[in-house]
Amino acid sequence: MNKYKIRRERLYKALTDNSALILFSGCEIKKSADAFYDFEVNRNFFYLTGIKQEGSILVVTKSKNKIKETILTSPYDAHKEIWTGRRLKPEEVTMISGITDYKTTAEWEVLQQMTLAKVKTIYLDLEPGIFTNTGMLVSRFSEQITNLAKVKVENVYPLIMRLRMVKDEAEIALIRESIALTKKALDFAISKVKPGAYEYEVAAAFEYKIKKVHGELGFSTIAATGANAVILHYPDLNSKLETGELLLLDLGGHNNNMYTADISRTVPVNGKFTPLQITIYEIVLACNKAVINFIKPGKTIADLQTFTREFLKERLVKAKLMTADEDISNYYYHGVSHHLGLDTHDPADRSLPLEKGNVITVEPGLYFAKYGIGVRIEDNVLVTDKGAENLSISIPKEIKEIVS
Repeated sequence: MNKYKIRRERLYKALTDNSALILFSGCEIKKSADAFYDFEVNRNFFYLTGIKQEGSILVVTKSKNKIKETILTSPYDAHKEIWTGRRLKPEEVTMISGITDYKTTAEWEVLQQMTLAKVKTIYLDLEPGIFTNTGMLVSRFSEQITNLAKVKVENVYPLIMRLRMVKDEAEIALIRESIALTKKALDFAISKVKPGAYEYEVAAAFEYKIKKVHGELGFSTIAATGANAVILHYPDLNSKLETGELLLLDLGGHNNNMYTADISRTVPVNGKFTPLQITIYEIVLACNKAVINFIKPGKTIADLQTFTREFLKERLVKAKLMTADEDISNYYYHGVSHHLGLDTHDPADRSLPLEKGNVITVEPGLYFAKYGIGVRIEDNVLVTDKGAENLSISIPKEIKEIVS
């Protein structure tokens, strides 16, 4: 059976009877004049349909526990295609999504009126910043339809989020593919690390290898040398790599399958660690491994964070890099984990216990501005029935593997 259809059927069980679900893929956002930002599909829409094209709509009604599905995309226009790229034909939309009732968005207004007239509840994705096919915020669309009809609007986002938190075997396989691609691109990027190179050159090398196989970056690459590495989302990438510094890399990509990897590694610019760098690196590495071993169903991400803070503080005090009465937040000031999938920070209810099928990151770090040192080591981990599997175990992180 079509994998998107299976996901939709799981969602439909949670919808009330006499209701409708309306989801939008989103629209292009104007950048300036006749230029637009690269389109990014609403991941919830993609998760349920497999369709990436802007301006698409999914409409589902549930009446007497019977489901009626309709999918709409902009009318196929061969002339527009030669200007702006390939467009989905109706048969392709049906094949990908598994939805046989296809309409064009030219028919949307009529379908909308018919849908509103026969249901009592409308489910919308009310995540902030989501747009309809016309560029209207879905939150504004919600207000509009409640003024037009006597319907109750419910937010479907938490229901889809709950489904997305547990990856099926197909999703896990795609994440494995993305990690393998990220490893190859990271290896190439690290080969460009040397004194005199620039941060942007290393990042460009990573992106080149991703794009060479028609892949995409999961997020903007972080390449932070020396003291820049204490800035968690360092954006500039203009500094020259100097002998004696460490380079922190936080990056990930996918081969156009939408499921991204998210990996961090820290390497010495000249191929050799200083004694202080070794001490800090080994503490972070030991913490990374310890957290992975600590993971099992029933633990929460908050449990992982508490474990990480206590581990790092104990090791830093022992190494005399902080005092017992200091706050570990001076040197470790972010979370150790987040869910991973279609989004780098995949939607999740972080209060829920971890369960088999969750894919999360493990990314402890230590940051010492006074020494110009930032170290983060991040792996992507699958929660199993009894523990965890490090999906990115093949990406080198031992000191002996990364020194020249």
